[in-house]
Amino acid sequence: MRRRTLVAVMVSALILLAWSAPGQAAPHLQARAVITNPTNGATLGGVVDVVGIASHPNLNFYQLRYAAGSTVTGDTQWVDFAIVQGTQIENDVLASWDTTTIPDGPYVMALAVWGQDDSASPYLFFVEYLTVNNAQFVPTPEVETPTPEPLPTAEAGPTPTPVTIEQPATPTPRPTPTVIGGVAVEETYLATPETEEGLRLPLGVDELREAFCTGGGIAILLLVLWGLYLLLKAVVRYVLRRTRDPRAL
Repeated sequence: MRRRTLVAVMVSALILLAWSAPGQAAPHLQARAVITNPTNGATLGGVVDVVGIASHPNLNFYQLRYAAGSTVTGDTQWVDFAIVQGTQIENDVLASWDTTTIPDGPYVMALAVWGQDDSASPYLFFVEYLTVNNAQFVPTPEVETPTPEPLPTAEAGPTPTPVTIEQPATPTPRPTPTVIGGVAVEETYLATPETEEGLRLPLGVDELREAFCTGGGIAILLLVLWGLYLLLKAVVRYVLRRTRDPRAL
C-alpha cells in the first residue's frame, strides 16, 4: 500500500512539473507591407532603390506600383514596375524604380503583399506627395578612396642562415576552478601519454545550476506531498476512531 502511494505521489509530481514548464512557441511570421524609402514628400531622380518590408506567413508575391498624382484616389491609374514571387523581404531593397522613363511631376507609390489565400484583399502601403525631377536632380557623388603610395623597397642584403633552438617543454598550467554556490569545481583534464597537452572538458555552470535547482524543486515538492499524505492519513484515522467510539479523543 505504501509503495503504491509513493508511486502515485511521484507520478503526480512529474505531471505538475511538466504542466508548469513554459513551452517555447515558434515565432509567427506576420503579414506586413511597409515602404521605408522613399518617404512621403521626397524628391526623386534617376534609379531609386525602394526599401521596406514584404512578409506573409503564406506569401504568394508582392508588387510595387506607381501612379501620377499627389494623393491616392479611387480613380488612380496604377502601373506596376516590379512583381516578385515568393520572396520574404525584411528591411531590405524591394525593387529599383527607374524614374528616367517617366515624365517629371507628382507621383504616388504603393506596395501590395499577396498571400496564397488573399484573392482580393492584399496588404497595402502607400507613399504620397512624391516628386520626380530628373531635370534638376543631382545624384550624390561617389567618394573615391585614395590609393596609398607604395613604400620604398629596402635593398636586399645577405640572407641569414636560420638557427634552430630547441625550447624546453612548457608545463601545462592547471585550469582555474570555477566557483558554483561556494564550491570550487575544476575542469576535467585528460592528458595523453604522448604529450603534456590534453583535452579539456569544461563542466557547464548553467547546466549544473539548472539541474541542481530542478532536483531541489522536485525534492521539496515530494516532501510537501508526503507531508500532506501523512496529515490526511492522520485525519482519516481520527475520524474513523470518533465514528467507532464517540467517547475516544
